[in-house]
Amino acid sequence: MKSFSSQFTRLLVVNGYFSKIALATVIGLVTGFVAVAFHYGLSLANKLVRLPWTGEGALPWWSFAAMPMVGGLVVGLLIFRIAKAPEAAGQGTDNMIRSFHYQGGSIRPRVAPVKFITSIITLATGGSAGYEGPITQIGSGIASTLSGFFKMPQSLRRQFTLAGTAAGLGAIFKAPLAGALTSVEVLYREDFESNAFVTSIVSSVVAFTVYIAVVGTAPAIAGVPVFPLTNAAELLACAALGVFCFPFSYLYVRCYAESETRFARWKIPDWIKPAVGGAFISVIILAYPEVAGGGFEYIGELMRGLVPHTLWGVLLLLAIAIAKIVATAFTVGSGGSGGVFGPSLFIGGVLGAMFAGICELVFPGAVRAPEMFILVGMAAFFAGAAKAPIAGVVMVCEMTGSYSLLPGLLIAAVMHIAFSRPWSIYKSQVLNKFASPAHRSDMDVDVLSVMTVGEVIETCEMKTLKGNEPLSEVLKFVDLNYVYPVYEGKTYLGLLDMSVVKSAYISSPDLIQHLLVSDCTVKVPMLLVSTDLHTASKIFARFSIDELCVKDERENVVGVLRHAAIFKAYDRIVKQELR
Repeated sequence: MKSFSSQFTRLLVVNGYFSKIALATVIGLVTGFVAVAFHYGLSLANKLVRLPWTGEGALPWWSFAAMPMVGGLVVGLLIFRIAKAPEAAGQGTDNMIRSFHYQGGSIRPRVAPVKFITSIITLATGGSAGYEGPITQIGSGIASTLSGFFKMPQSLRRQFTLAGTAAGLGAIFKAPLAGALTSVEVLYREDFESNAFVTSIVSSVVAFTVYIAVVGTAPAIAGVPVFPLTNAAELLACAALGVFCFPFSYLYVRCYAESETRFARWKIPDWIKPAVGGAFISVIILAYPEVAGGGFEYIGELMRGLVPHTLWGVLLLLAIAIAKIVATAFTVGSGGSGGVFGPSLFIGGVLGAMFAGICELVFPGAVRAPEMFILVGMAAFFAGAAKAPIAGVVMVCEMTGSYSLLPGLLIAAVMHIAFSRPWSIYKSQVLNKFASPAHRSDMDVDVLSVMTVGEVIETCEMKTLKGNEPLSEVLKFVDLNYVYPVYEGKTYLGLLDMSVVKSAYISSPDLIQHLLVSDCTVKVPMLLVSTDLHTASKIFARFSIDELCVKDERENVVGVLRHAAIFKAYDRIVKQELR
């Protein structure tokens, strides 16, 4: 078996076009069946959870509001106490992006099954989240596990991780082209991963075929009429809707980021946090039950003629959109398992219906089919929030089975992105390939060799630690987001590795009381201010670390060099040369 795996890996590296397609097919096949299991598992969980509220002797509808808190508690226990897989918490797509850029596409095998179970629980108990985050991380986890079996190099592992992502999205949304486009576009704000497109297409199509063979061919959002081709006035209205979406996408990104930050800083056990988030959601769904779960059923109702024609109807939709933003922030930001892509489609659809209502109030009859703005809003909102204009537009077209609104969708998406460039719902996105550690080998060595570490370091006073200090005492005054050099006497030992500290805390919190700083120290060299950036980048690659300390000729620690600073410096030089 070892001989076969090594020979297959060599075939992928040396002459890998058809062998890559073969492996992408396997990834698509496995992920497609997992997507089918996820679909039926979620349907079964929904029926079981809602059983007390159906039939004779049913509980009052408002008592269901307690379920998000119960679901959050179960999810927290599974992720943090039983499986010890904190990567399964929160949104799966951002975790996949982080894995691509910073972890070589590596995802622990346990993450996929944990994400599968906890996402079903989150969604079935009324948590406000999407299907795409779970299936994205599950698909990429399957691909990473297969890549690990064949001991592939990081470049190939990343490529197949995206193939797994495409397979999951293509299946669960019945959108094979959009699944492939999303996987290669969502990594960057102004770029896309072109070398992974072929394998992503193959895996997405295979997974889609498996999924529809079992689940059926009806579009994810059924019953959408064929809208007439937009005229000039309607195109102008679509552009206005794109602009209309941008303050709401800013609110969405800010609410989610603030929720995630505050829950991360809150000094309570991590396994309790999803239950606390669920308690807040319980209050929200008492007033707006539409925001519970994925919410696509409500979008279907809007498409069937519930576009408001009154001011009160418009205000109700505004309240529902804001409630969905807040509920998603609490669900996913607290550590609940789910995605933020699905809620963005919901929010965009509601905003589109709200915009249609405004048009009907101000210009009655001016738009031939006001319901079309629901689809336009879905595409525009996701495109701007995720910085994925092509993927967002194609996703909506394939989910509804209609391309008749393509010009309007495109213009709305572009307008939203034009006004929302500074922010993204995926915090692990980078600007372009230059800013990604995954593409360090693509950079021109000569460009990096002319710049030194001293030109780009972040100068600051560095607190040093002693290797024989108890770790529990040190953690009282250090920031877990920074690195600290460790010494034994005058001998430099390395850097305190915060990932080791966090892993030790998750696996056994009591263990922290018995560790010294030296037990969690990674032996990495300290850079000189005169070291060139090419040499520094090779050291970063060798030790798989994001920050290194820098010293001057007198052996004084003068600052920190972040891995991202190398890419920013490279990008700056290239742009200067182009000018």
